[in-house]
Amino acid sequence: MQFAVNGLFISAAYALVALGLTLIFGVLHIADFAQGALYMLGAYVSFYATHAPGLGYFASVPVAMGLTAALATLNGALVYRPLQRHGGALTFIAALGILLILQNLALWLFGGDFRLIASPFGDGKITVWGVVLTHHQAFVLGVTALLVAAVWFGLRHTKPGKALRAMAQQPEAARLVGIDSARLGLVTFALAGALAGAAGGLISPIRAFDPHIGAIVILKSFAIVIFGGMGSVPGAIVGALLVGMAETFTAAYLAAEFADLVAFALMIVILFARPQGLLGRVPA
Repeated sequence: MQFAVNGLFISAAYALVALGLTLIFGVLHIADFAQGALYMLGAYVSFYATHAPGLGYFASVPVAMGLTAALATLNGALVYRPLQRHGGALTFIAALGILLILQNLALWLFGGDFRLIASPFGDGKITVWGVVLTHHQAFVLGVTALLVAAVWFGLRHTKPGKALRAMAQQPEAARLVGIDSARLGLVTFALAGALAGAAGGLISPIRAFDPHIGAIVILKSFAIVIFGGMGSVPGAIVGALLVGMAETFTAAYLAAEFADLVAFALMIVILFARPQGLLGRVPA
């Protein structure tokens, strides 16, 4: 049971980044690897905001979300949108370039030392039937659930959310009925950037980070999106849950060295068994 709780916590971190990735891919058909850099920047922004006068950890997470959302929107407007007219391959290369640029910029600005934010909850723990959950882990699970529910509600029950779904399912028809695809694209980038920044800020008091942390997070999140079905919101959530659990149980019962390989192994298996992903749709 303890391993299942640990796996659920790991899944929460992956879910937010994978959710942003699948939204961008579903609406804009862009594999935005730069989201990994936004995760890393979310951790750094939260770290420095926590130490700023008048700000504490709880205020640092919304600050990180706002800054990463703004940066993601700039990426979308200044880089992806002009390049998208010339084909998806260019946006793929640009995404990798932005990831490397931001990673090296962070290395220059912050150095290569690992950082860890002091959790506002200290060492507080909840113990139920022998299963231990720290207060900060409970906080991360709660905030993640709220963010995922808010995205789901927004997509289902708000006008911009319905427009995003229309853009993802029938882009030409959506344009014909007057949906502003350019504006909605920027909204998608902002939403995904905020989710990546939130993930970085939430996890940074538990896992030490450095400028390279975004690369492994984005690779695993991308594998999760492929596993769950590219463009599928439920697929990203279910994929994150299964990968987080599989990683934890692999580390517990097999070897910790193999845990990081689980996401990629599951991705390869699903590509052979169901190429559209676990909950993805077969292209028309």
